[in-house]
Amino acid sequence: MKQASETNLQGLYIVFVYGNKEVFFQTLDYVGPVTPVQTSEGWDTAYYEVPEFSLVAQDSTRFGRSDLDSSITVMSFFFATCPTICPAMNFHLNGIERRFKGVGDVQLVSITVDPEKDSVVALDKYAQVRGYNTEKWHFLTGEKDRIYELAKQVYLNAFEDQTAPGGFLHSTSVVLIDWNGNIRSRTTEEGNLMGAYDVLEAVQLNDLEEDIKILIAEYERAKHNATE
Repeated sequence: MKQASETNLQGLYIVFVYGNKEVFFQTLDYVGPVTPVQTSEGWDTAYYEVPEFSLVAQDSTRFGRSDLDSSITVMSFFFATCPTICPAMNFHLNGIERRFKGVGDVQLVSITVDPEKDSVVALDKYAQVRGYNTEKWHFLTGEKDRIYELAKQVYLNAFEDQTAPGGFLHSTSVVLIDWNGNIRSRTTEEGNLMGAYDVLEAVQLNDLEEDIKILIAEYERAKHNATE
């Protein structure tokens, strides 16, 4: 009953926000460099987009940059044998997935930093044992160098470190990516762009949930306006 109630409240929130024409409609800022581009109507701004990539999901299908389009994505890095932070990270991310389970435009993407051990089979078993919803939560593996480069390109950390528990270090933060492949974030009361959300910090985890709602409303408003 609680989940149904939350879904109904979320639906009412979406209807109210994207249907409202007032200027107080809330949006999130863009993360990364901006580029001026010339159009037929003059100059415009192109926001930073997640670059092209191609990895393999736990179901053996290819997952790449195009799979971010038309979805709101929470992207993180982890590894299945992590003895410290990963279990807690994915516990909280599982809560996020469950909260937005009924929203078709929201997905989670978790990329291993240890692809030598985390094969497709290993990731599938990892997700199945824990009961994760792999229709909405994609666990990816691939070439190590490409994975580490992608982490840098989305402003997160991922690398080998033999002194770290499990032999790898990676961010406990996630990035929020909109339906155009742009990384989005709130700005703090001090005027600083958060950029990423540490899911091991209760306040930032709550911020992530609230900002997903904002992006849902923004996306619904954009689709609504496109049909007018």
